Amino acid sequence: MRSNLRRELEEACCAILLACLIGCGTVPSLPATFEVATSATETVSADAGTGPGGLQGVTLSLSRPVPADVNPAPRDASIASGPYGGLLNGQGLQRPPLGEPIFEISFLGAKAAMNEATHNRFFLPQFYGETIPVGGGWVPTTIPALTYKSVSYGAEANGRFGSAVVVHVRLGNLYVGKAILYSWGDIALDQPSNVMFGYLLDFTDGLLESLGQIADQYPVVATIVSEAP
Repeated sequence: MRSNLRRELEEACCAILLACLIGCGTVPSLPATFEVATSATETVSADAGTGPGGLQGVTLSLSRPVPADVNPAPRDASIASGPYGGLLNGQGLQRPPLGEPIFEISFLGAKAAMNEATHNRFFLPQFYGETIPVGGGWVPTTIPALTYKSVSYGAEANGRFGSAVVVHVRLGNLYVGKAILYSWGDIALDQPSNVMFGYLLDFTDGLLESLGQIADQYPVVATIVSEAP
């Protein structure tokens, strides 16, 4: 399934590229500021290259909680093979199994900025790999000429935190679309709780504009796995 999804994306990109050689949308700049959600109804303006101050030096593991009356799916040690196969059909990305770690996110950058996501097993690892750097220049994917660039935003307010990463994706010099990955929750004594995780895939004005916008969010457990001294 993974090879089929990759082949379909490569074929779609090639077809769109041929159709757009005479001109498609240029790649926009990543925003200097971003309205970071700290709840479903509240936002805080944050500068690029920032993160929640209480998470400075922290690495979190995110996983979907397992209700008390539900048995989690058996653990599979291998990387998931194409769990987001509905993406090219405009469907939401398949949610990771209950209890399975989604990835680890590290806030090791200056101003508590998120600097990378590691152990990525479910967010398109066949394209982005198991380690996804945040910030810096354009990063190659496994698809030839398909690259991405990202930046971290984050803030705390009234006992709550918000974190977001905005990602721009391009094929050569042509704009494909953007992704926004975000989380929010309570934070007390630098310990997050009641955390919500979500994403928005926005193909508006990009090569795959017909896909529109695809979004989802769900609660996660955020466990501290390491802290810088």
